Amino acid sequence: MNKYIIAIVVALTGIGGCITSYRYLSSYLHKEREKQEIHNIELAIRASPVDPKLPFVLIIGDSISVSYTLPVKLRLEGIANVMRPLENCGSTLMILENLGRWLGTTKWDVIHFNAGLHDLEHVQHENSAPGTQIMVPVAKGPHWISLDSYRSNLEKIVERLKMTNARLIFATTTPVPAGEINRVPEDVALYNEAALAVMREHDVPIDDLNAAVVESAYRFQKPQDVHFYEGGSDILAGHVAASIKAALPGQP
Repeated sequence: MNKYIIAIVVALTGIGGCITSYRYLSSYLHKEREKQEIHNIELAIRASPVDPKLPFVLIIGDSISVSYTLPVKLRLEGIANVMRPLENCGSTLMILENLGRWLGTTKWDVIHFNAGLHDLEHVQHENSAPGTQIMVPVAKGPHWISLDSYRSNLEKIVERLKMTNARLIFATTTPVPAGEINRVPEDVALYNEAALAVMREHDVPIDDLNAAVVESAYRFQKPQDVHFYEGGSDILAGHVAASIKAALPGQP
């Protein structure tokens, strides 16, 4: 189906506009896939009865976490109630704006969280309000959230999460492949380094998802795309589920 859409785009825009149009089309198709994934998660959460005797776990993260939430939920079935916001949690700025709503009134036992891929993406205007940011090629605009702002935002997020008395786990940001148009691969290490400094300061355990897939990303990550095929998401899910299980009440 996609090849016919692309053919129409080429016919309408000509070869010169094909690359730009294809990029917009790819973005649109990704958003549609993400909507479907979130819908599937919503169905799964609603279909699974909440067991009040089990611990409550909250996953906060971007579209990478959207893809691994269901496999994590399956791995922890009968062990914990696994939840997440029914949306892409985006950048640290978006998390700060929505964290109170996402936490709600639930007594969370474990909160597994991440932000980074959206912070380091390039947009038209730095610190654009969530929902208004427009991604651009790396040479055409600044990071959405600067490294200093990223560090400051994480400080505020951790301080708010600590108020829940939940056990916290921060997941490092997964790799950006070469050729990704809106992000620079080398930025991942810089943002992860900043995040790790904050987490060490606050004694927040780390789930190093970057290390889990960086050597095999070429096999499990989509070409020039930060997102993973099912096999990659399953690898991440294994690490996330293990780190959550180790943090559950009763564990050392």
